[in-house]
Amino acid sequence: MKKKDFILIAIVVIVIIGFLGYTKFKDMNQEVSVVQVYKDNKLYKEVPLDSEEEFTIKDGNHINKVRVHDRGVEVIEANCPDKVCVKTGFITKPSQNIVCIPNKVSIKIVDKNTDDKIDAMVE
Repeated sequence: MKKKDFILIAIVVIVIIGFLGYTKFKDMNQEVSVVQVYKDNKLYKEVPLDSEEEFTIKDGNHINKVRVHDRGVEVIEANCPDKVCVKTGFITKPSQNIVCIPNKVSIKIVDKNTDDKIDAMVE
């Protein structure tokens, strides 16, 4: 191998190490996303996405059992007739949500790292 080959390899290695260091540093400074649970369109509970918690939402005869784990959330039990909220399964991304219309429960993941700015406006 020639001297130019060693220089090229060294530059590539330095770029890779710099990129890995930047992404690691960037991840350390980010806020944790949260799971927001709404009951009757009012914020019922907010749980950090990196925590592990299980709780039950009760309102009269309406019951939803929610489990936050492994950086995601799921409804593990509900007494609604169609059980769409349970069948939705485990969600992990801010673009996903779980809704139980009969029990008036809505669950979404909110990314604390994105700005709440308007992307587009239609008139």
